[in-house]
Amino acid sequence: MSALNGWLEQATRHLSKDSAAQVRTEIQEHYELEREAAMSRGATAEDAERFAVTALGSATAANRAYRKVLLTSAEAWMLRDGNREARAICSRGWLKWMLVAMPVGMLVAACAMFFDGAIVMARALAVGGIAMGLFFAAPFLPIYTPARARVYRLLKWAALIGVFCFVLGHDGLKYFWLLASCVWIPLWTEWTRFSIRRKMPVGEWPKQLYL
Repeated sequence: MSALNGWLEQATRHLSKDSAAQVRTEIQEHYELEREAAMSRGATAEDAERFAVTALGSATAANRAYRKVLLTSAEAWMLRDGNREARAICSRGWLKWMLVAMPVGMLVAACAMFFDGAIVMARALAVGGIAMGLFFAAPFLPIYTPARARVYRLLKWAALIGVFCFVLGHDGLKYFWLLASCVWIPLWTEWTRFSIRRKMPVGEWPKQLYL
């Protein structure tokens, strides 16, 4: 069994605990069938074990294939962390109201400054309030279908890019490094969620996967 354990260790690298357990169960069953078939043909126990492990193929190739269809440890961590944050927000009514009130307050302030003639500051507050509203209000919006989710994500990224373009203006290329340093985390998060969405049935998506 040491050869099988080594194969499984390589094949389940970077998979989540549940994914690794699923792989181990399936491979163990396949291994036993191959080993019993080899012994029925007259092979010794040692030869049968070696033949059964060889029949499993490359553990590295299997690991690459499993990571395309099963949750990895990083993806499972993101799901747990996102669900924990959602529970923390939903369990605190004052926090939900604060997240909604902040962008509304910025928009109200933008209107006041606009009528006072502070056009530049009003525009900055308006852009910031709209972008903040898209991010903070997302958990409370009725986004429960893939189509609505795609529309929301399009608006979210358009708002994010719009904010940076507004802030940096004509110096956008000059400060591209600043934009990249600020956007790589949201990009990584979006890519990871995209990978999770491909692996999970829509009916099992938590709210965070729609956002």
